[in-house]
Amino acid sequence: MSRGGLLFVVVVVAAASADPRLMNITIYHVNSLEDGVVPVNMDSSNLAGDVFFDLRSIVLPVECGTQYAWTGDCDNAELTASDAVISKLVLEVDTRYGEYARCNYCDNGTDPFSGLACQAGEYFCTCGDYMQSYQCTETEVGKENISIAFANFTCTWDTYVVAPWRCWSTNVAQKTGGLWYSTLSTGECPGPNCTWRLVSVDKVVSKNCSNDVIFDAVESADQVACFDACGYPRNTSSACWIGCFYQTVLGPEGMLPTPYPGFKHSGMSLDDLVDAWTRPFNFDDPAMGGCPPIDWHDVDFPFNNDRVPGAADRIS
Repeated sequence: MSRGGLLFVVVVVAAASADPRLMNITIYHVNSLEDGVVPVNMDSSNLAGDVFFDLRSIVLPVECGTQYAWTGDCDNAELTASDAVISKLVLEVDTRYGEYARCNYCDNGTDPFSGLACQAGEYFCTCGDYMQSYQCTETEVGKENISIAFANFTCTWDTYVVAPWRCWSTNVAQKTGGLWYSTLSTGECPGPNCTWRLVSVDKVVSKNCSNDVIFDAVESADQVACFDACGYPRNTSSACWIGCFYQTVLGPEGMLPTPYPGFKHSGMSLDDLVDAWTRPFNFDDPAMGGCPPIDWHDVDFPFNNDRVPGAADRIS
């Protein structure tokens, strides 16, 4: 390439990136590998939001065995898929964000969150409140602040007596904070209402591998030998192990309803939690807490096999 050509490219890229509406964001997404890694009609999160999503899901074996279980949690196919992966992606988005859409995999023709009919085997996104949901047609990238969205989900002592695990997931949201995003097909680039596009797929790792790294980190942070009472090998479905997990992450005060404001700093620090979550992406060697990358190019994606980054996709 000639020097003049190189200068031209630099000028064009700089001019395009100078648009204050546009921003590159790094996101994480959990789903079945066969559904593809590009988050079309899917929800994703920033790093803190992914930490929250994972921490909150640890309680499901206990929650889903009780009469207080919520179908939206227990029937979440993204968490139960045998080929679940976590993808680290970079998107370019129009930052004039809209309403966050609750996008979920339709497993049997009924959306587990809204109860609306959906096409089995595809993702389905709903907007509106939980009592009056409707299928989303918005084009904007949706955004939700977890600290604000879950601020009204309080846990009382009455609840704690019968379902203490509700307090744990509520308090996790206040400890981690984070952001959730939704990216619908109606706003995907290129298109007449283009608001987001894929920039890069940085790494895709097995959810099981990531879990092992995170579980090792939490067990290593246990300073009161709580996990020792749960026996070996590790049983992540046992109430003992799950209780010790949250006690280590949140601290004893964080396990209770209406904890004092400083509980966010008890238990494991957010920095240590983030370090555990990022190691699978920062390293490939399991000896360093890493996870080997999954070659997502070789998978026959039913939805996303033709979606690759390209200059023609740029948001205009």
